Amino acid sequence: MIDLAIARADLLDGLAFQRLRARVPVERRRKSDGYHRRQDRYASVVAFSLLQHLWRLRSTRPMPQVVPGEFGKPRFAGEDGWHFNLSHDGAVCVCVLAPVPVGVDVQSRVPFSAGLFERMAAPGERRLRERLRRADDLSPLWTRKEAIVKRTGRGLSTPLEGVDTLAAPDVLTLSCDDRGFRISVSAEGLSEADLLPRLRIDWVGPGPDPGTWTRAPRREDLRQIPRHLA
Repeated sequence: MIDLAIARADLLDGLAFQRLRARVPVERRRKSDGYHRRQDRYASVVAFSLLQHLWRLRSTRPMPQVVPGEFGKPRFAGEDGWHFNLSHDGAVCVCVLAPVPVGVDVQSRVPFSAGLFERMAAPGERRLRERLRRADDLSPLWTRKEAIVKRTGRGLSTPLEGVDTLAAPDVLTLSCDDRGFRISVSAEGLSEADLLPRLRIDWVGPGPDPGTWTRAPRREDLRQIPRHLA
């Protein structure tokens, strides 16, 4: 199974945030403290805390240290056999934990811009132009590209126009229409059809014990966006 946890940082009060912050590594605290906006400080801590939550669900062992990879993508130190990725947009935070290299991206609406579309679209994606223009939203395409390049670990060293998401079978896109954001997940070796039944999605909120998470009482609906309809 591949686990995906989703949480909203804006639902935390100051005490809940401080309890989560106390449990993340000092490096993550410093990163969080470096943000000017409260929203970014909260999201940085919450995203990492979700990783700790998913690890506890999977293993009784202490979570390995998180270190930067060759191109800066965070990874577990040593050859543990587990891979993860984090993302946040505004108050929405996500984390994915998998036994294969994985990438995830969450993004709220990105108003359509002809210039941005031209800079990011691969030749095979040009046919999506009118569909995305009418929707006035580039987020489905954006998250798909980000999930793929984050899975490979190369990040922004890979030009987005060089990633053809219509030709890539290994990326799944979900939309939360109520909250207006999209999530894309890419897992190495798993097609869109294979990934969906293997993806265990959990909406979580602060747990009863300090610094923990529990399943949220209300789960927002997510619908799949097939790649040819992105």
